[in-house]
Amino acid sequence: MIKLIASDMDGTLLNEKMEVSDRNIQAIKDAQNAGIEFLIATGRGLSEAEPFLRNQVHPGYITLNGAEVFDNKGEMISSNPISAESQNKVVDYFHKYDIYFEVVTNKGIFSNDREARVNNLANLLVKLNPGTSFKQALRDTQERVKMMPMNFVDSYDHIFNDQSFKIMKLIGFNEHQHKVLAPMKKEITKNIKDVVVTSSSPNNVEINSIDAQKGIALLQYAKKRNISPDEIMAIGDNLNDYSMIRDAGVGVAMKNAIPAIKEIAQIETDNNANDGVAQIIEKTIEDQKQD
Repeated sequence: MIKLIASDMDGTLLNEKMEVSDRNIQAIKDAQNAGIEFLIATGRGLSEAEPFLRNQVHPGYITLNGAEVFDNKGEMISSNPISAESQNKVVDYFHKYDIYFEVVTNKGIFSNDREARVNNLANLLVKLNPGTSFKQALRDTQERVKMMPMNFVDSYDHIFNDQSFKIMKLIGFNEHQHKVLAPMKKEITKNIKDVVVTSSSPNNVEINSIDAQKGIALLQYAKKRNISPDEIMAIGDNLNDYSMIRDAGVGVAMKNAIPAIKEIAQIETDNNANDGVAQIIEKTIEDQKQD
C-alpha cells in the first residue's frame, strides 16, 4: 500500500514546456483525495518550485536536493547547508575548470551573469526534452526567467564573506560533460568528503552537503508520519534522484530517465512530455482500489 509519493520536477513532473500539465495537477489531487500524501523532491529552491503548481495543489517539498525540507504549509522542517570550508573548496574547483556557477543560499538564489543564466537554462530544457529546439527553449526560458526569483550580482564575494548567508547548494554549468564536468566531479568527490555531487542534467553539476540528499530527506519525512519505506513511491529521471529511488519501496524511472536510474527502479513510466507522473499515479490509485 503506497501512502507517500515523491516526485522530481525537471524531466519528471515538468513537461517539455517547463510546465506542470493539467493532467499531472489532477493526478496529484486524486492521490491526495485517495489518502496518498504527495511530495515534491527537487533540486530547485522553494521559491522556484512553488509557482509551477499554480496554487492548485499544496504538497510538501524536499528542495535543493534535500538541503531544505518543508511541510505542506510551507514550514521548514530541516536545513543542511554546505560547510564554509567546503564551499570555498568547491568554488576553487569551479574557478579551476572555468565553470559558470550559481549560488543558492538561505536568502535566495544568486547569479553573476544574466546571459549565462538564460543560455544554460535553455540548454537544460533542450537536454531534458530532446524534441525541443534551442530557439524555442530560449524563448521559453526568457519568459520563465522573468518570473524566477533570481538575484543578479556583479560578484559573489559579499555572500561568501557574510556569515549570515548559508550556502545550501552550488550549481555549475558547462556543455562539455566528459571533458570538463566529469573530471571536476571526480576531483571534488575524492577531495571534499562532506559534500555530495549530483546532476539534474548532462550540462550541470550540483553540490550539496553530504546530509542533503533526496533519499535521506524522504525517509526522514516519511518516518515523522509513521510511513515505512515500503509504503513510499519515488519518481525521477536523473542522478540527483538516485538516492530516493534507491531508498523508496517502489522506485519509478521516467521513460526519459538516464540508464543509471532505470537500472535501480522497479517500474518505468512514460516520459515527462506524456504525463508519465500522472500515468503512474492513476495506476497506483486504481490498483489500490482493487486490493
